[in-house]
Formats: sequence, C-alpha cells, structure tokens
Amino acid sequence: MKKSILTSIICLFSCFESWGQEYIPQIAHRHYISDTTIIRPPLPWKAALETFGINMLVWGFDRYVVNEEWAHINGHTIKRNFKKGPTWDTDQFTTNLVSHPYHGSLYFNAARSCGLNFWQSIPFAAGGSLMWEFFMENEPPSINDMLATTFGGIELGEITYRLSDLFIDNRSSGAERVGREILAGIISPIRAFNRIISGEAWKHSSSKGRTYTSVPINFIITTGPRFLAEQEGSKRGTTSMNINLRIDYGSPINDDFYTPYEWFRFNVGMDLFSSQPIISQANAIGALWGKTIWDKGSRSLSAGLFQHFDLYNSELRHGSDKTVPPYRIAAPAAVGGGLIYYKNATPGDKTDIYAEFYLNGVALGASLSDYMLLGERDYNLGSGYSTKAGTGITYNRRLAFLLNLENYHIFTWKGYDPNMDWSVTDPNTLNIQGDKGNARLTIFSMKFAYLLKNKWNITLTNRYFSRRTNYKYYPRVDSSTYDLMLGLGIRI
Repeated sequence: MKKSILTSIICLFSCFESWGQEYIPQIAHRHYISDTTIIRPPLPWKAALETFGINMLVWGFDRYVVNEEWAHINGHTIKRNFKKGPTWDTDQFTTNLVSHPYHGSLYFNAARSCGLNFWQSIPFAAGGSLMWEFFMENEPPSINDMLATTFGGIELGEITYRLSDLFIDNRSSGAERVGREILAGIISPIRAFNRIISGEAWKHSSSKGRTYTSVPINFIITTGPRFLAEQEGSKRGTTSMNINLRIDYGSPINDDFYTPYEWFRFNVGMDLFSSQPIISQANAIGALWGKTIWDKGSRSLSAGLFQHFDLYNSELRHGSDKTVPPYRIAAPAAVGGGLIYYKNATPGDKTDIYAEFYLNGVALGASLSDYMLLGERDYNLGSGYSTKAGTGITYNRRLAFLLNLENYHIFTWKGYDPNMDWSVTDPNTLNIQGDKGNARLTIFSMKFAYLLKNKWNITLTNRYFSRRTNYKYYPRVDSSTYDLMLGLGIRI
C-alpha cells in the first residue's frame, strides 16, 4: 500500500530518533543511523562550472527580473572594481550577515556534492565570492562580503550538506522517495540539482547512498510566546510567537582521525507576528578537530578546535520613542579552541552534568551603532574576540536547569571624521568600518525545563542582554534589556 505524503514526511522525521535529552547531551543514549557510504570521485571542474552558474543565475535574476541598479555591469565596471579595490560596504545587517553566508553555502555545496571533501571545497566558497564581488556588481568589491560569504558559507555549507545527507535513501520509492528528495533539496538545493542531473534522485539501489554513516542526531522544535523588553526595567516591549530549531549532530568525542564537522550544533530562533526580525538569532558551532583528553568512568573531557557563527538581532517596537534597537551583533567568521565536559548518570546517581567553554578570534564582526547611519547600514564592522561558557544539570531525566554566558567584543578600527556633513556624503564612496571604538555585548541566560513523556518538554527561559559601546569621538553608551520565553518543545 502506498504511503500518503504526510505519512512519508512523518516517517522521514523518525530518522531523528533522540539519543537522550535535549539539554544534557549523553553520548551513550544517542541513536545511530548507519549505512554503507558511497565515495564519489571528485569533479573539481564540475564544481567550478556550477559555482560560475550560481553567480550567473543570481545575477541574471537581479539584472533582468528585479532590474537592480548595481547589476548593470560591463567591461568598464569590472575594470573600475579592480582599480578601486575592496572597500567596506553599506548594505543592511541581514543582507551582509545572513544572505551572504547563505550565498557562500551554495558555492561550498557545489563542491561537496561534486565529491570534494571539506578542505577541498573551501577554495570554491572563496572563489565564488571573489567572482561575485569583482565581476557581478557595478559597486566596489566588499571586504566584509568576502569574509562573510567565505567563512559563513563554509560553516553553513557543511552543516546543510550533512543535514541533507540524513534524508537521502536510494532504497525508498513512491511518495516517501519524493518527500525525501524534496526535504534534502530544501536543505541543500545544489546537492538536489546534482542528484537530478545525475539521475540519483529517482534511481533505486540496495543501499541508502549517503556520504556519512553512524551519525547520532538530536532535533528539537520549540514554540511559544516571547516578550522582549524595550530596555531593562521596562514593561514596554514586543510580544512575538517564537519558533526555535535546534540540531545536535554527531559527537565531539572521537578518535584521532577526526574529520571536520563530525560534531556540530545549530540553533536558529525566529519571531513571527511582531516588529522583531524574522530571524532574531542564529548560532552554529562546528568541530574542525576534537579529541578526548581525559576519561574516567562516566566522566569525560574533550578539547577541540571549533568554527563559530553567531547572530543576534532586534528591532524597536511599533510606536517606540527610542531611535536605536536594544541590541544587534554578529560574528560570522570566528574560530577558536574549546573544552567540553560530560558526566552521565549512573545507577547510583540520577544526575547528568554538562559544561563547555570556548575562546574565539573573530575575523569579522558587526555591532550596533548609536550614531552612524550610512546608506542602509546602522552598525559598525570590525574584528575582535568572543568567549562562551555554559553548564547544565538534569535530574532523573526529567528536570533540567541550564546557565549560559556569551561575550562578544568587536573593535572598529577604520572610522570617519565626526565633523563630516552626512547630508552631502555619498555612502558608496565612504570606505569605513563605522564609528571608531569598540562594542561589547554580553548575554546571560537561564533556562528551566521539564521533560515530559513522549518526547515533549516545557521550557521557561530568561535572557539578559547588556551592551556597552565605547566611542572615540562620542559619549559611551550603556544599554541593557531582557526577554522571557515560554516554550513547548518536542524531540523529533
């Protein structure tokens, strides 16, 4: 009997069978998805052609459908771009810190789906970005775009490639096969394109045909109301319907032959029906390398090198008398070392304990500006560092309490003359990072969770956002706010 589409999708999500609790990762309880893998011969020429094709397709849409001014290119604009050289652009926050990393993930996936490994795919993310910046726009190439597209594209590209791998099953047929191919294509469109042109999208085989095997997965969807205060101590703010997606993939505890992204954690928060950005939060941590450095009974300590992508965004409520949103920060290009500690429950002890610490260098960061508005940009660019620390405890696999602290410190090196006349300043020719100075955003969160039966959970989260920006030519600005979230979640 043929399955309905809905039944097929539910069947697909069953591959995310939980391996423990959402909040205290327990390696021993993970469910492993195993299958014989397929090794494809690398086709770098095909990956290069697809990278070129991605840029031409996007440019063609912008030029002939949307008719964007910057898409009107010719030999003179290309020559001018090389003569002018890279600058800092004036695009809005989501364009630079969300759209460009996603664009880079398409380049990266073109290489990955053509048989190249993680390291071999990196030049395609960088090369695709260089081609776009120098050839496909009549504006000067952007330094921040090249960094965000390359580094962000690598991280989002590997994450989406590995997630799409989970849905592929060449043994399936009918409605289930269609559902699997659609979901894999939504996650990784370039991989879906390659499966279609090669015929793999409908060919039947005796194996699943995946790239990876023995993958432990934890997938949680949480939804509920979120209140974001306008400022600390205020009852004014915005209430939205928050949807949070979290994925824990693989294990940071592995052998000496660790391949990049055998473990990663991806989290995205979306706010609906309010003035807040649809994507208000995005965090990703991927292990480039990891190793257990201490192990004793149910306790273990792992060390590794991790790539990070972080974004927090907010907007003012409708009718607010404020002029600057509560916070806005991003670090799409960051890497550093980290430690992860686990203590699993034993027959005589009902508690699970988890802790982690990361110290990262940030090659590209963005922070909210209180004074500058340059084109569509109301934020400063720069570089700096970030630190993260978190700990949690679960009792009897039911009650969980978590604490988390994040600190981002971004320095803006290339500022501007504060006496300039902004009314006559051309934003396309002003090559600056923003207000000279440095910005710090600290986020402290507490979460209580009660884990119900049948994979459901109830959570209450309180976060405190503290922003301090030191300006060279303007007064320092201190700002803080908080949010509250009540969520109903399910582990799929």
